[in-house]
Amino acid sequence: MLVGTNVGDIGLWEVGSREKLVLKNFKVWNLSACSMPFQAALVKDPAISVNRVIWSPDGSLFGVAYSRHIVQIYSYHGGDDVRQNVEIDAHVGGANDLAFSNPNKQLCVITCGDDKTIKVWDATTGVKKYTFEGHEAPVYSAFLMWDNQRRGITHCRMERE
Repeated sequence: MLVGTNVGDIGLWEVGSREKLVLKNFKVWNLSACSMPFQAALVKDPAISVNRVIWSPDGSLFGVAYSRHIVQIYSYHGGDDVRQNVEIDAHVGGANDLAFSNPNKQLCVITCGDDKTIKVWDATTGVKKYTFEGHEAPVYSAFLMWDNQRRGITHCRMERE
């Protein structure tokens, strides 16, 4: 079981034995690679929380979307073997949700955020492939719909007061 907390920690549990296998405290892996707005926001207020955790379709990776800018992708090799894989400065404001997809047999991660965008990234390199703009409010959820006739990203936004 993969768990994210309100203080930015992620945990991996073995459900059958109720044993915690891994606990990772939030840390920016490469601050100099992050945008200046994110760096400034962290200096002003370092608090960060997990908005979403999700496994890749084959279970070899998992992604974490944080309340500020960042998406981190870890590789999982069984037991307590969790390794840093890719860190993406994905959105201005919160990265609210993420989902994995395999279009054309290339693993991608889809993110959405407070900056009113949905973005598609190469899940192994962190290179941005597409940006979907034009939303009138922050995007809080995104998921994929695939069938034989249609492919697409479905999103949901809500205006929070």
